[in-house]
Amino acid sequence: MLRRGVLRRCPVCGEGRIFRSLFRLRRACPSCGWVLEREPGTVTGPMYLVSVLTLPFAALLFALLWLFTDWSPGMQVAVGIPVILVFCGVALGAAKGAWAAVEYFTDVRSGDAFREGYRERAFRRDP
Repeated sequence: MLRRGVLRRCPVCGEGRIFRSLFRLRRACPSCGWVLEREPGTVTGPMYLVSVLTLPFAALLFALLWLFTDWSPGMQVAVGIPVILVFCGVALGAAKGAWAAVEYFTDVRSGDAFREGYRERAFRRDP
């Protein structure tokens, strides 16, 4: 499930593309109809995940630039900031997909996916 999410596919069926643009999730999977954004604040988890990943990446990048280049601090910042922004963009897409997989996994793990009414709440009839 997690791999499907990171690869920007539906964690339930693995078929549908869950993004309608580079950073925007669809409301539901176009193949199976599983609802991706079921409540407000769904993006909070991926934002925290990207923050946790980006801080060590940025520290490592600047340490490597400082150790292995003789560039001025201004040049290191001029090169480092765009690299970090690209990393954030790539990581945000992967984190949103992974978070969708985590939400589905917690539904399955908690048994909610097998309770009465789950199908009506979690799947749209017209994907």
